[in-house]
Amino acid sequence: MTFRLLLVACCAAIAGFAAGCGSSSRQAETTTRVTVPSYGVFPSTTIEGSAVGRGDSRACRAGAGSFADGAIDFLAHFGPRAAYPADLNYVIIRNSLADFRARRCDLRLLGGALELRLTPEQRNELVGDLPRAMAATVREALARSS
Repeated sequence: MTFRLLLVACCAAIAGFAAGCGSSSRQAETTTRVTVPSYGVFPSTTIEGSAVGRGDSRACRAGAGSFADGAIDFLAHFGPRAAYPADLNYVIIRNSLADFRARRCDLRLLGGALELRLTPEQRNELVGDLPRAMAATVREALARSS
């Protein structure tokens, strides 16, 4: 039970960080929202990306790298040989991908980061292990980076 509480606390912190704080009418006009559905004990989350600097290469490259690093951790903890479930890693990468999409980043950056950090076998395994919508985005990112 303690592990589950830790997972919930970590996800809440990540969601709070990704979503940001405060709002204004001007902010509402300059943001893109991406809603991530609930998953088990993890509630749905809405992530906002600022339209100011939308597609900013520095933030987008960092987001792509964050997703790729999270994907490595996800793969390490997924499947029958894993020491513990990949739930936390899955929540991390789905929020990372939602943030990337909310910023309207170029998918070529995501595909490039995945090609740099994951082997072809790992990329195939990742696409096979993700839910359909996420897998489609990753597949498209990889196709665009080639």
